[in-house]
Amino acid sequence: MEFLEIGGSEPYRSYWEKYLSRGLLLIFVVDSADHGRLPEAKKHLHRLIGTNPVLPLVVFANKQDLESAYPIADIHEALALSEVGNDRKMFLFGTQVTEDGSEIPWVMQDARDLIAQLAADAQ
Repeated sequence: MEFLEIGGSEPYRSYWEKYLSRGLLLIFVVDSADHGRLPEAKKHLHRLIGTNPVLPLVVFANKQDLESAYPIADIHEALALSEVGNDRKMFLFGTQVTEDGSEIPWVMQDARDLIAQLAADAQ
């Protein structure tokens, strides 16, 4: 399985649709603690998923270990994930990196297994 991380910065956004058209699923990562950028993330996410109404979507709400992080329910609401469509498989995971980065948290192991299954199903 190959992953392509194309980044969210302005210079990279022009590449999104080019690579998304060849993808088996979309993994979208947001910073749960960066409240001010969630509206922008929502806008870009909905633009991306609008190009393919059945592409599976996995959202990682990162930095859940920070005190300022929005809980998963608030991330779901802030990104308007209830509007992604009934025909799309959609999953939302709260994630964080361990203190020293030496172990993979169980939620990431579950996400890895789910992503592998979604990719296999799409082929």
